[in-house]
Amino acid sequence: MNPPPTVALVDTRWAGHHPTYLREFSASLLRMGARVLLLCQKPDEILEALDEAPSDRIAGFPFIHRNHGVINRNRDHDPLSTPLRWRATAEILDRAERDTGWTADLVFFCYLDCYLRFSPFPLLPGMTLGRPWSGLYFRNGHLEFPGDPLRRAAKGDRLLRSPDCRAVCTLDERFNDTLEEISGHPAIAFPDMTDETLPDTPTPAARALREKAGDRKIIGLISMEKRKGLVTMLKAALRAGELREPWYFVATGPYPRGTFSPEDLAFLDDLEKRIAAGEIDHIHFDTSGDRIQDGAPYNSIFSTFDLVWAAYEGFEGSSNALTKAAAFRIPLVATAGQCVGDRVERFQIGRTFPEGDPEAAVEAIRGALNGDGPDGAKLDPEFATYHRGHSRERLDEVFRELSMIGDGSGGFRLEAQAEKTPACRPLNARSESGA
Repeated sequence: MNPPPTVALVDTRWAGHHPTYLREFSASLLRMGARVLLLCQKPDEILEALDEAPSDRIAGFPFIHRNHGVINRNRDHDPLSTPLRWRATAEILDRAERDTGWTADLVFFCYLDCYLRFSPFPLLPGMTLGRPWSGLYFRNGHLEFPGDPLRRAAKGDRLLRSPDCRAVCTLDERFNDTLEEISGHPAIAFPDMTDETLPDTPTPAARALREKAGDRKIIGLISMEKRKGLVTMLKAALRAGELREPWYFVATGPYPRGTFSPEDLAFLDDLEKRIAAGEIDHIHFDTSGDRIQDGAPYNSIFSTFDLVWAAYEGFEGSSNALTKAAAFRIPLVATAGQCVGDRVERFQIGRTFPEGDPEAAVEAIRGALNGDGPDGAKLDPEFATYHRGHSRERLDEVFRELSMIGDGSGGFRLEAQAEKTPACRPLNARSESGA
């Protein structure tokens, strides 16, 4: 009897929703009958989060290397780190295969971007890894601008022509045709997964927000980075207060002040003082910077929202905030254009407005809360359809599709297993969800 196929999941990062993705990808592959070699910074936390994971089909190995400081950092802006990352992965995978006696049929990079940057050499993967590979390409929005060869070179798209590459997976599927032309390999739309766990009862933080809001509708944002449109949201909140709209604005979670300009910070600091002085009572602006653990704690707060603020600024990619909103059937407002805005409009799950326009944001919020489209017709939100496209079931389908892509040898085949397979528990890692 042939051994089950083996897939190595590799991720050098441990922030944002990377741990959540690793957990979900591991569970999916186990459901599909594969063995999993897990190469990441804290594999034990992933293993603990998989209920009854069969020990003979999954093994974890810390991604620790002599160049650890170079290859694990979150900034991938130098040409040296990419080849080092490929070589380090090959060395750690060799050790994992020797320890388990398994041989990887496919290596899947959960954050492919940092294996491409500044590398125009398609032969690099074969010279270092020497195994079939694929991965999830997060930031592919530059493909919208085919006349920008320097940007494409910096992204390292030429490396995707590697003969060992089986397919390229994307969260933002808008440019998959272009990506197939560039790479010479299939481009597969990947679901933007999220943890949807809710606690048995609302958390104290969620209860407190609901009590403060009273009968007012809550417009909420978790994780207050500049790119998430915090300043525009709070300016819209001030305008809504002037108009006496019955709304309560919530901004909470990590607060990276370094992402804002001095002008932005002056506005934010002044607003914080006014809220503390009791001048403003319709805005919850939590500047503590505390991370909110993904899973039940995060979702308990998220599910109190009547409207999700997803109005990213200067951001091209996908966001699993839409998946969470679809799961809990909460409408959104988003910046018009790009991946997020396109999906909000296409699935009618909210309203869009021009980037950075607080007045237009107020109108979009009003319309989304009332269920009104921009043309006056009622929105017909396709929450279930959107959620299905970003669900665990869709994830299984994608891995099955990926397994059948070969180099002439037919690849290998993953199929759903009838036996009991692991469920996912919330991670112990204090990770922030959402792009």
